[in-house]
Amino acid sequence: MNTFYAILVVVVIAIAGGYAYTQLPMKGDTSSQSPTETGTPTDNLTSNIEPMNQVVDATIKTSKGDIVVRLDGTRAPLTVGNFVKLANENFYDGTTFHRVIPDFMIQGGDPLSKDQTKRAQHGMGDPGYSFKDEINADSYGLDKQKIKDLLEPEQLSQLPPEAQEMTVKQLYEVQGYEYTTEFESLPLVRGTIAMANSGPNTNGSQFFIITAESTPHLNGRHTPFGTVVSGMDVADAITAVEADENSNPLEPITILDVVISNPTGAGE
Repeated sequence: MNTFYAILVVVVIAIAGGYAYTQLPMKGDTSSQSPTETGTPTDNLTSNIEPMNQVVDATIKTSKGDIVVRLDGTRAPLTVGNFVKLANENFYDGTTFHRVIPDFMIQGGDPLSKDQTKRAQHGMGDPGYSFKDEINADSYGLDKQKIKDLLEPEQLSQLPPEAQEMTVKQLYEVQGYEYTTEFESLPLVRGTIAMANSGPNTNGSQFFIITAESTPHLNGRHTPFGTVVSGMDVADAITAVEADENSNPLEPITILDVVISNPTGAGE
């Protein structure tokens, strides 16, 4: 990706305001429909996580009930390795689902959410490091989806031909996203668990579980690493609780424990 494309992306975002501001990740914007970590990204990008290239189960025990998620390390080994590492260290114990949006998602994993006197800071915490994305943009067809197919005619007419022909993948790559074709990415649909972030390669501990039927606007921007196999009724119940203006439940929904186990035949 070169300077020419970098200039084009500025033009696209400036002209395609409606699309850009609803589809692209806005760091620090807790009102947008994107599961973001709202703090400053940690500079300590780490490679010390042990990748886990197998399938394991994670039982997320909450104050509303259990959610069992099958984590697929064959599609996101670094992400699964990180989640398992944190779970085994009891990192998630006592954290809350600090952001819940009906018919969208529930978000948790912030260590700051253990302290209800710091509600204004919930969503800003991390484990003290960050790690890279594991996303195959081609899995979502972003390598073929062109900007011109997403804009209104009046917006399209303001773009130079070169910008019209840019793909969504190229647009995101200019913003710093790096993609892989090593494995297929899971679809970002109801029941998928994925990493929240504040932009490219800023994964830490925060995650979200999708409760909407699908979330195509998140494709290419968040690493999916598993699927709920039981307990979606619990996730739905969590989205239904009364929350404040930041979508933070008034009555904390606490993660009591995360238990990792191998399902039958996993990793064999």
